[in-house]
Amino acid sequence: MSFNEKLHQIQQQYLQSLPSTLQQINTLAQALLTPAPGTEQLKSLSHLLHKLSGAAGTFGLPALSTKAAELDQRLEAILLARPASGSSDHERLRLKSDLDALSEFVVPADLPERPESSFNPGKNGQTLIPEIWLLEDDVALGSALLTHLQAFNFKARLFTSFADLLRAYDKAKPEVLILDVLLGNEGRSTDCMLESKFLENSSSRVIFISAKDNFQTRLQAADLRADAFFVKPLDIPKLITRLEQVLERLHAPPERVLIIDDDELLVRYYQQLLTDAGMLVHVLNQPERIKETLEHDCPDIILMDLEMPGIDGQNLAAVIRQYDHWLGLPIIYLSAEHDPQRQLLALNQGADDFLIKPVTDEHLITAVKSKVVRSRQILDLMTKDSLTGLLKHAAIKEAVRREWGLAKRKGEAFCVAMLDIDHFKQVNDRFGHAIGDEVITSVATLLRKRLRGTDVLGRYGGEEFVVVMSRCDADTAAKVLDDFRQRFQELRFSAGAEQFSATISIGIAEYRPGTNIDAEALLVNADKAMYEAKKTGRNKLVLG
Repeated sequence: MSFNEKLHQIQQQYLQSLPSTLQQINTLAQALLTPAPGTEQLKSLSHLLHKLSGAAGTFGLPALSTKAAELDQRLEAILLARPASGSSDHERLRLKSDLDALSEFVVPADLPERPESSFNPGKNGQTLIPEIWLLEDDVALGSALLTHLQAFNFKARLFTSFADLLRAYDKAKPEVLILDVLLGNEGRSTDCMLESKFLENSSSRVIFISAKDNFQTRLQAADLRADAFFVKPLDIPKLITRLEQVLERLHAPPERVLIIDDDELLVRYYQQLLTDAGMLVHVLNQPERIKETLEHDCPDIILMDLEMPGIDGQNLAAVIRQYDHWLGLPIIYLSAEHDPQRQLLALNQGADDFLIKPVTDEHLITAVKSKVVRSRQILDLMTKDSLTGLLKHAAIKEAVRREWGLAKRKGEAFCVAMLDIDHFKQVNDRFGHAIGDEVITSVATLLRKRLRGTDVLGRYGGEEFVVVMSRCDADTAAKVLDDFRQRFQELRFSAGAEQFSATISIGIAEYRPGTNIDAEALLVNADKAMYEAKKTGRNKLVLG
């Protein structure tokens, strides 16, 4: 069944359930005929109108959605007035009459056809070598940068003229363009309008490099959706790191979404919509299980209704914020609440955005994706080393503890490896810290290229690194990491006219199910094994 067919099936189920919902509304509305209607009945009526106003528009009934929202607001005014002076008979009878006429607004419209999703998770998790195109009319600089890109396992191609790049682009599309281009501002003969049109329509990510650094130039780069801007002379390690970050976002794992809402059909609609957009969607029907759900599903974002039976969305958001680990987890309210003051009050309770139902498909998808991207960027800044993009000291130690707890529960083996660049002080003393940073960056980049996507990588400090390899025994870990060690020593680094290589020593500690060893001891054992490798000749791997 296609995506559109699934959405239309959910729409038909909603339309079939609508008469029952309207009948419930009419039954509860009978309370308005009594001089002192029961508060609980009116609250139940308000809840049904709230749900109707939020869902009807989504399922092709915009007129019914608008009318239900209006009636809910009038009912709210009656509820607010009762404690003080009571509501007039005229107001209640007029509201009852309008509620009885709700069925007149049931005029179904076909849901708009949406293009089928182009989301493609790839085959068997296979990682393709990213292709990078470089436009640089300084041949010497371009060649040097090309060499660095290729050393880090990028498939890179150098162009010295925009016309050549444009011709090649008709036949192939790189993932990232690194351009030395200022839209004609550097006296180049290329037609700047042609460049602008090309960049505006390009599907590739763009990184600008330039000899000029001023506000106008950066503004032009921003207008053309540049992901980064680097000023010459280039800091190549930082450029490589930013390139890795751009590619990481480009190939980021699916957004993990948790939906908390009591409207079953509307939840199914949102779930199908976001799933088709490439997201992993889970639904929580029992708010009291929020802690276990967050721990198990690890969502990137929560979509939550503001009004649910037995629980207030604001209070649930406040409960989530009581846990330090989820203080930064984005929460978006999806609600039919139109009162700006109540919306602001809800946002002050720990949410990040407020979307009023019915929300368009495109708005919801864009809101979720943009919030997740920004949240992941902030999390990276907090937990990752700025030079290498690997986890910082505290974060990698926490990763070891987390993997230890998981392996212990599941009865699985895993390995922790400690890596240290040999004679690194001599590299800094002889060639300078900029070249030293390049060597450190190369370790991080090569680790990402050679290890599995499930392996966790961290910079422990200075020139030391930690690798956490889940579901992996010592022999397997040794084969993978020794291959990395050999490939690292083959890299050539340039310092002026001089070239040199570096080596690395590795120690591995293994956790086996049933052994009495904790996460801290694993790190200590890996560290001891690594120092044993150094004492016995360096550029080798030792099992602890």
